[in-house]
Amino acid sequence: MSSGADAIPDLTAPLRLEPVFKERVWGGLRLRQDPQGPPIGEAWLVHEDLKVQGGPAAGLSLAALAARNPQRLMGTRVPAGRFPLLIKLLDCQEWLSVQVHPDDAHARNLVGPGENGKTEAWYVLEAAPGAQLIGGVDPGVSPSTLREAILSQDVSSLLHHEPVVSGDTFLVCAGTVHALGPGLLIYEVQQTSDTTYRVFDWDRPASAGRELHLHESAQVAAPGLAERGQAVPQEAGVHLLTQCEYFTLEQLRTAGPSVQADTRGEYMHLLTAIEGEATLTTLADEMVLQPYDTVVIPASLGTYTLAGNAVVLRALPGAGKP
Repeated sequence: MSSGADAIPDLTAPLRLEPVFKERVWGGLRLRQDPQGPPIGEAWLVHEDLKVQGGPAAGLSLAALAARNPQRLMGTRVPAGRFPLLIKLLDCQEWLSVQVHPDDAHARNLVGPGENGKTEAWYVLEAAPGAQLIGGVDPGVSPSTLREAILSQDVSSLLHHEPVVSGDTFLVCAGTVHALGPGLLIYEVQQTSDTTYRVFDWDRPASAGRELHLHESAQVAAPGLAERGQAVPQEAGVHLLTQCEYFTLEQLRTAGPSVQADTRGEYMHLLTAIEGEATLTTLADEMVLQPYDTVVIPASLGTYTLAGNAVVLRALPGAGKP
C-alpha cells in the first residue's frame, strides 16, 4: 500500500465531513440526532479531527490532509501547519458561562508551544424575542478594575448586554469577556482552539469540567466590546459580514442569478447553507446543500457555482478575498 505523497487524494471535489455533537448543560433540542437523547449544545461541522465522508479522501481527517499537502487543501496563501479554523453550531437553551479566550501569545504561555488563541465570530441564525448576549464589558472599565472584579468574583455588574435578532453578526476578539444567552441558535467560526477560561457560571454547581479559571481569566481578559458586523442587503450576491486577521466571513445569496466563485488555489472556502436549498456545481461534482449542510472547498478545486434560492455562509482563513 502506498503512503506519503502517493497516497494524497487529488482534492478536486468538495469534502463533506462527519460532524460531532456535544452534550452541554446549557444545550437545547434543535441539534439532537436522537429525539430521546440529552440536550446538545454544540455541533462541530468543521474541525481538524473530523473525517471526510466519501470520495478519495474518505476516512482521512482534515489534520491528515493538511499535513500531507497543506497548499492543496488550505491554499498557497495560508501558512502550512495546523488546520486553522473550527466551525460549529451552538444551541443555547440557557446562558453559557461568562468566559474569555487567550490570544496567541497568552495561549502559548499558558497552554503550551504551538497553541492558538481564540478569536471567533458569531452569526445569529435564530433568536427568541428579547434574546441577548454579553459582548464585553461596559465602556470606561479599566484593565485593573476588570482584573480585580474577576479575581473577586464580582464581574457581573460590568458586563455589557447586547439585544440580538436573527441575522446579526459579532466579531469577538481574544481577550473579550462574553457569553451567549437563552433562545439563540448560533453559527460560529473561530481559530482552531478549545481553550476557554470561565469567569462566571451563573452560580451553577462547580461540577467536574465546569470549574472557574479566575487567575487565567484575569491574565487574558481585556476591556472592550465585541464588534457588531455590518448589516447586509437582502439582494442576491456576496456580502461581507466580518473580517479579521484569522478569517473572513461572508453571506452568499443565490436567489435569481447564481454565485460564481474561484479559490484560485489561494484559499480554501468553507460553505454552510443556512436557508433554502443551494445547488453546488464544480467540474467534478454537483450536490445539493440544505440547512445546515457544510462542505470544505479545497483550494486546489478552483471554480464552482452556487445556484438556487438559498443563503450560504462562506468562511475563509485569514483576510482572504475570493
